Amino acid sequence: MAPAPRRWRRIAPATTATMLLIGLGTTSPVTAHAAAPARLSPTPTPTTEEGLRKSLDALNEEAEILTEKFNKTRVDLGDAQQAESAAARQAALLRAQAAPAREQLGRVAAANYMTGAPDVIFGADGSPDGLAERAYLTQSQANAVLALQKQIQQAEAAQRTAEAKTAQVEKATADAKAAREAARKKVAEVMKRLDKLTTTRVSDPRSGLRATVKGSDLPADMARKALAKLGSPYVWAASGPNSFDCSGLVVWAYAQVGKRGLPHYTGALYGLGTKVPRDRLRSGDLVYFGGSLHHMGIYLSDGKYVHAPRTGDVVKISRMSDRSDYAGANRIT
Repeated sequence: MAPAPRRWRRIAPATTATMLLIGLGTTSPVTAHAAAPARLSPTPTPTTEEGLRKSLDALNEEAEILTEKFNKTRVDLGDAQQAESAAARQAALLRAQAAPAREQLGRVAAANYMTGAPDVIFGADGSPDGLAERAYLTQSQANAVLALQKQIQQAEAAQRTAEAKTAQVEKATADAKAAREAARKKVAEVMKRLDKLTTTRVSDPRSGLRATVKGSDLPADMARKALAKLGSPYVWAASGPNSFDCSGLVVWAYAQVGKRGLPHYTGALYGLGTKVPRDRLRSGDLVYFGGSLHHMGIYLSDGKYVHAPRTGDVVKISRMSDRSDYAGANRIT
């Protein structure tokens, strides 16, 4: 029996090209599961000074931890956004590279569909003995586009993953920020309660003035130490423990609350800490007078401050309104 004649597989450029022209398939989006936001433990607020201070220490530590978590999520968000942008650029580049070849295949597919001309695939005489050079080139071009399309699909999958990661990190960042703000509010609430329990009222028998120190922070505690020296004599360049000049009183009082080594000079002290507007002064803020900052004191409340005024005088409470050369204030914590 004679062997069966070889059958040549007819290449269908129209089918191949049309398939490529359908476009890129889509995959199911990656679902981002953001971590649940950190929550503060709902513990009852203490009512004693000791309990409030312990609670404040714990809350401050928790707030610091949450702040660092928030800082980390901001860094992670920047990295995720950069990765997303890089993936998007790569996918766009590959699509641009594939576009001309896809357009040419589209034209071949359309022409072949309209005319059905066999010489597109076979030789000019319609013989099936071999592929025509044009058909070979068309098939090669189709293979190249298919390879590009595979790369595009991979790049777009990477882009979708990067977008999902960005969304996940954005959610984590928002959660961390909300938890941090909740911790800050809790700290503020405890500090407000503590301030009410730590209000100190003082009367200066020499000036006849009364003042109040409010708060439990370092500057307020420092002010209380300074008030313990009411009546101590002014001595130039002295910094305690029995006599003081204006900046010496501040340096000594801060040393009593653990902050040692402050400069014994008004100009240097003014350069420390943070500046405070006059309408936001709190107990323990440092107030300065004179164009050259030649005098200073410690703010108490209600426009009053404690200071070591001048030779022949003593540490006392005075009204800020008695001076017209107020120069500014700062807070050293």
